[in-house]
Amino acid sequence: MTGTNFAALVRLYTRTNSTTFSDAEIVLVANTVKDDIAKEIIKVDEDFFGGIAFRDLVASDATDMTKREYSLPENILKVKKVEAKLDGTNWIPLNEFDINKYKRTTNEDEILAHFANEDGKAFYDIFRKSLWIYSGAITACTLGLQLWQIVFPADITTGTLSGSTDLSADPTTTSAGLPRQFHELWARKVSIIYKSNREKPIPLTQSEQSVDKDFKKAMSSITDINLDRENVAELPDDTYLQN
Repeated sequence: MTGTNFAALVRLYTRTNSTTFSDAEIVLVANTVKDDIAKEIIKVDEDFFGGIAFRDLVASDATDMTKREYSLPENILKVKKVEAKLDGTNWIPLNEFDINKYKRTTNEDEILAHFANEDGKAFYDIFRKSLWIYSGAITACTLGLQLWQIVFPADITTGTLSGSTDLSADPTTTSAGLPRQFHELWARKVSIIYKSNREKPIPLTQSEQSVDKDFKKAMSSITDINLDRENVAELPDDTYLQN
């Protein structure tokens, strides 16, 4: 569904026009609904809102452990994978760990003594909305930190509502659109909020009352979308084949 059609559908459901339900008001409500839908979609674990972000690596400092801290993007939902050029040249994956499992102090000397810039010896921890790197000495490197992430779908704007681009299209290489299966439900949920927040609430249609049931059906339609995925079942040890 294009932005133009989305706005038209919302106004059809609410029996409004551009004066009684302005583009700015639709955008405000639609972006709130969109984020709620996104939080449910990520539960199926199909990486719909995946993106790759890069950051410059800063040289580690023997007197300042915060040089190992890298703030996460504000629109992030989940971290999927982290890679880095810790030595300034070679990419290696960083493994996740929790600071509670590290029983030593976090001064630079201790970190250098127990971690290294090698696969399996470099780690990251997520703390206060930041990614902290535990490794050998970090060399400053342009775009040396690569974050595979799941992000909130991009917000729509008033300009979107007059556009011809499908709302499922990714606006940029680091942002995502909302899957087409949810566009009508998106408009329906916007209509519900509009009607429920009138000074005198407007009764919901039968379709609007069944939105949760229809949403579950849409969620089922995006589960296991990769038909090439192998699902291997393990047989119990005492299972045997009979001739």
